[in-house]
Amino acid sequence: MRKLVSLSILSVFVMSCASLKPNETTQAFAEEPIRYIDLTADSKMDLIERYWVVIKSADPKYPVDAARRGLSGCVDFIVAIDSNGTLSGFKIKKSYPEGVFDKSAAAALNRWKWSASKDNIENTPVLTTTQLNFMVSNSKNKAETEKQCDFSHI
Repeated sequence: MRKLVSLSILSVFVMSCASLKPNETTQAFAEEPIRYIDLTADSKMDLIERYWVVIKSADPKYPVDAARRGLSGCVDFIVAIDSNGTLSGFKIKKSYPEGVFDKSAAAALNRWKWSASKDNIENTPVLTTTQLNFMVSNSKNKAETEKQCDFSHI
């Protein structure tokens, strides 16, 4: 008899859960997706100043192995800045030499903070690009670094 009562109660509970519409259970947890303005195209790179200004940046730590080997390079990121001026995500667009500086550059980028410009009164989230450079004197890969990282001031 106890098993029958327990089974009946369990059946009623399961049926009541099954009768809920999907929106009734998921709506409370659904977040509105962030809509970013895409400023990643070369023609739009200068527009970032209309939206966000870097107020805190962090220099990346130079990987010891790369310094010993005399390697210079860069990591170019696609960066998502949310409405609070914080990094909400990133993707490595390109790095040279591939993988050598990625971890150090990402750790530094995670400490960056932005402030909305006076024109960005709605704190509009954006996607933009930024490049972190790694330069060592007497670089063994200077010529290739200048070419790959698009700078000549090593």
